[in-house]
Amino acid sequence: MNVDSIAMVLANTLYVIEKKRISTRRAFSYVCKRYGCGKALLDREFLFKLALKFISNYYMLLYLAERGSKVRRYSHRMLARLFLYTWFLEEGRKVDSKLRKGVKRDVPSIDEILGSIEEPWARLSYPKWLFDRLTKVMPIDEAVDMLSAMNRRVVWVRINTLRIDVDKALHELEKNGIVYEAEKGIPFLVRIVKSRAPIRRLDLFKNGSIIVQDKASVLTVIALRPEPGMLIYDFAAAPGIKTSLIMQLTENRARVIAVDLSRRRLEVMRLLLQRYGVDVSRVDFVLGDSRFLSLSRRSDATLIDAPCSSSGALSKDPAVKVILRDSGIPKRMSEIQRSLLINALKYSERVTYATCSVLPDEGEEVIEYVLKKGVEHRLVDPAIPASRGYRAYSIWDSVRRTLPHIDNSEGFFIANLEK
Repeated sequence: MNVDSIAMVLANTLYVIEKKRISTRRAFSYVCKRYGCGKALLDREFLFKLALKFISNYYMLLYLAERGSKVRRYSHRMLARLFLYTWFLEEGRKVDSKLRKGVKRDVPSIDEILGSIEEPWARLSYPKWLFDRLTKVMPIDEAVDMLSAMNRRVVWVRINTLRIDVDKALHELEKNGIVYEAEKGIPFLVRIVKSRAPIRRLDLFKNGSIIVQDKASVLTVIALRPEPGMLIYDFAAAPGIKTSLIMQLTENRARVIAVDLSRRRLEVMRLLLQRYGVDVSRVDFVLGDSRFLSLSRRSDATLIDAPCSSSGALSKDPAVKVILRDSGIPKRMSEIQRSLLINALKYSERVTYATCSVLPDEGEEVIEYVLKKGVEHRLVDPAIPASRGYRAYSIWDSVRRTLPHIDNSEGFFIANLEK
């Protein structure tokens, strides 16, 4: 194990995330390709897991540096060394002498500070503004529970019945040594309890028979209630996971108009849907901005999985934590979300609006804003097995939220509006 090389990989990964605002996986791959990861003398998958933990601990590391260092600017390399020091201690390993000396020089009181982190946002490693915002809509203890839950990844797998029978897929999972727990009421959805190897390495995944899809994402499509013969608009459709579930639930008998801003994402989406056994002749791929789209036909239903802060998906990718250092993201996203929803209501009898966000700015407040505009639609309970909205809002009992600490999923907001 080459500590200096590991620190360099971690530091560069953080730099790329900050610079390019991309996922931890993409940033790590970029760093390994450009600078090499071999000198770290670690298995690449293990090194990636270390990078995930480093990025997840970003705010705690900043807190430690701010409390114990005399300098006011902290290099990525300094934070990486600080992380490795805490990791060695956590794992009960002997700290490399050179690493210990460097960390003690940078943060002389590191050991004292480590044992006395009282602020929940720092201990759990989240932006302070995010913690403060959540404690305005829920008790502090519950906010702590939710953020703690989001520091742990829960993997859900959807069995793609366009490709395989549920019982056969479950048998194949068992043959591959995977321990799972079936979701009550959703026979094609299982939570992975234990797996010998990453799910993405299984043939079942490679041939599209199973799809990694969070329970909250599945519940969003269930709330849409797609039926055979329906015309369904899917605003912001790429990468197509929810579109594929629409077609699965309707046995390839719905007609979907899939809209996205990116030509490349639509091209990738088409290939993905084909891999999943979707009849792409029943999917029209439309390049455009759904906020300003003019449509000739009214749809039976519209799905809006709106672009958002991704604050509900922190467990999937800790890079979101780093990106959310910009506290203005939710406000900018909410303006886009409002426009998407207002336009969708012009062309549909029923709209399911969802965001992968735990913030009311992108959920309850968007719905309340649109309803005050005097639209013809009314809120209808999505009737899915999930929690209610935040009680600070008048509509709380008519919308749903998947709360990570309660629903064992990512944090989604889901609302149905009908004429």
